[in-house]
Amino acid sequence: MQRLIATSAVIAAVIAAALAPSAASAQGAYVGVGVGPAVRIDDWPTQIRVEQEIGFFVNRSPRGFYIAFAPSQSWGDDFWILVFPVRLGGIFDLFRGRDVAFQIGGTGTLGFGLSNAFNVRRDPDPWFHLSFGLILRVLFANERVGVYLRPVDFEFAIGDSPWYGREAIRYVLAGGFQFFF
Repeated sequence: MQRLIATSAVIAAVIAAALAPSAASAQGAYVGVGVGPAVRIDDWPTQIRVEQEIGFFVNRSPRGFYIAFAPSQSWGDDFWILVFPVRLGGIFDLFRGRDVAFQIGGTGTLGFGLSNAFNVRRDPDPWFHLSFGLILRVLFANERVGVYLRPVDFEFAIGDSPWYGREAIRYVLAGGFQFFF
């Protein structure tokens, strides 16, 4: 029995060493989470917004071009909005030191959204969703962790709602964390 446990432990250690990322390994995939206000410009209300991302960098490092699935949820003013877009963008180094990198890039989303008022018994309104913005990011922890801020991000929605209008525009200020693996 002890021999079986020891053999299993050695096999598990070899598998873990083979699969564990090293400092020199490629870091193409990432996940992220962020929060911030979405401020009304036209039609959709000012709300708090929470966003998530799961994506992949084309060149397998946390710089260059990327694609991600980036859903977000916002609520406030007795109204909710769910957005399900694909995020495309590119991010490049402004400064890259030994332990930190400062980056800038452009980003945009394309997808669909749903919205409705709370406590209303009718189907949610569907929307075509589009956004574009600027992202600033600091990478640290051997480029495994990023802190980002999107100081410029405009969100557009086009729909056919009899309740809330046919288009909506909001300014979104978002910040959060990204984790690369």
